[in-house]
Amino acid sequence: MLKELYLIPVVVYILSYFILLPREKKLYKLFIYLIYAGFICQSIIFFIFLGIKGLTVPVHIDRFVFFNAWILMFIVVLFSLFYKVEYILLYITPLVAVNLLIGFFVPHVHIKPVMLSTDKTILLTHIILILIGDSLFALAFIVSLIYIFQERKIKSKKNLKILGAKDVSIPEALHSGSGYNLELLDNINYQCLKIGFPFITIGIVMGIYLSSSLFKTFMIVKPIEIISLITWLIYAVLLHERVAKGLRGKKAAVFSVIGFLLILFSLSFSFYLFPVFHGLE
Repeated sequence: MLKELYLIPVVVYILSYFILLPREKKLYKLFIYLIYAGFICQSIIFFIFLGIKGLTVPVHIDRFVFFNAWILMFIVVLFSLFYKVEYILLYITPLVAVNLLIGFFVPHVHIKPVMLSTDKTILLTHIILILIGDSLFALAFIVSLIYIFQERKIKSKKNLKILGAKDVSIPEALHSGSGYNLELLDNINYQCLKIGFPFITIGIVMGIYLSSSLFKTFMIVKPIEIISLITWLIYAVLLHERVAKGLRGKKAAVFSVIGFLLILFSLSFSFYLFPVFHGLE
């Protein structure tokens, strides 16, 4: 029964986009308020689940996906408020809604690793760290795409249009693209990378330890570890280039896009092609 609660924030998020259809300036703020209201509903449901079920092993896939959606939305809301870039909610919210729908429809499968009880805390910490890091990189991915398309539009002496609106009464940050400050977008990308990289690093180290504990040896080279390390190296090089050599702009954005696509591939490869590496039953 509690699983049906996933649909409440989904409905609110979908409703918020219908609000934009008339393309009136006064409705833009209502759109933002509805997004925040959806996140509040999502948070309430999250804490209800946390209070009833807690963070335990085995980890059910639907709760895993719901937890991922909440962390992603939490990070995006924080960045939108801190940097005053509410327009990023327009891009991220559909991803969150899709995650919630996946959590609702996914079968009640759970991850039950074969490991000592003392490793369960490490497993939960590993999951949380990876989700936080991936969510930050997801935001960097979206921001990078905005940067790439906006820069292309600027070079062609046009503005980035999201919904194709021609009504000048529509908020500029939503439709005309003039609210997309390239320097600010690049800075958000960098902050996501700088904050997310330590989470991913520690999470990967814990994952390797847990995997070795599962297979009772460090000698087995597992495909998920190879992909994870390649992804880590890409972000490590990107962070080094940004800090040491001042890499900015389109090249940094392209690296962020490639890195996040590798993360998606890594997750798909891990859970669907080689579920045994996470002890799926």
